[in-house]
Amino acid sequence: MSGADARVLGAGRHTSAAAGAGLQVRGLSVAVRGRSIVDEASWSAPAGAITALVGPNGAGKSTMLRAIAGVLPERAERSGSVLLGGERLDTMPARRRARRIALVEQLADAVPQLTAREAVRLGRTPHHRMLGFSLGDDAVVERALEDAGAAPLAERRLAELSGGELQRVHIARALAQQAGADEGGALLLDEPTNHLDVAWQLDLLELVRRIAADRPVVLTVHDLALAATHADRVVLVDGGRVIAEGGADAVLTSDRIRSVYGVEASIDADADGVAIRYRRLDTGGGA
Repeated sequence: MSGADARVLGAGRHTSAAAGAGLQVRGLSVAVRGRSIVDEASWSAPAGAITALVGPNGAGKSTMLRAIAGVLPERAERSGSVLLGGERLDTMPARRRARRIALVEQLADAVPQLTAREAVRLGRTPHHRMLGFSLGDDAVVERALEDAGAAPLAERRLAELSGGELQRVHIARALAQQAGADEGGALLLDEPTNHLDVAWQLDLLELVRRIAADRPVVLTVHDLALAATHADRVVLVDGGRVIAEGGADAVLTSDRIRSVYGVEASIDADADGVAIRYRRLDTGGGA
C-alpha cells in the first residue's frame, strides 16, 4: 500500500479525549528550493494520546513537526492547514502560536553556562512583549521543572547534564512555554529517545505519557517496537506522504514494513509490549 489514500482509520489504546481538542494536519505540503519534502500530508493527533510519526530517514517527519510549529526556514514553501482544538495555527500570530505549540527538537538549543532553571525560564518569552519576566513566571517555572522531573537539576548547569537530564530540561522549558495558554496546547518531540539508554528511554516515555493526559503529544521515533508499545496512534510516513495512520497493530504490519523499509519483519505482541525482528529481503541470488 502507498499514498495518502492508504490511510487506516484504527483507534489507539487511549484516545478518550474529544477529537476536536486535538491536532489536525490537513493537506500539508512543504518544499525547499523546489524539492518536495512533505506532500499533501493529512493526519490527526487526539488530545489525551501519544501519536508517533515513524518512517525511514528523510521521510519528512521532522519537517512536519517544524511546519506545525511554524519554524520552517524562510526559503521553505508550504501549503495546507494545521488546526489545534478546531482553531487554525498556520494563520495565527507567531507569538500566540508559540504559546499553543511547543517543539523540542533533536538538537535543541542549550547554552552550556545556563542553569536548568534559567533555561526553563526562557520558555516564558512568548508570553511577554518586551524582554523580561513577570512575578508569576517563577511559579510557572518551578511547576514545569517539577512536572518534568527536573526539579533536582534546577541549579546545575546544562554543560553538566547527561542526555536524559537535558531532555527533561527541554521538556520543562516546553511546559513553561505553554503554561497560561487557556485554549490548550500541544507538545511536539523530535526523536526524544535518541542517544538515550534503555532506562532513560522508559523514564522519558513515562513522563511523556503523563504530559499527554490533557493535550496531544506527537513524537518522531525510529524504533518501531518502541512506537508500537508506547504510542496510542502511529502515523507511517514515506517520501513525505502519509502511508497509514491508526493503531499500531493496524498500521505496522509486516507487508507495510517490507514496502516502506525494504526488510522482512516478524512482529510479536503481548501484554508487555511489542517485539519486532528484522532480516534483509531475500533477493533470490545464488552463489
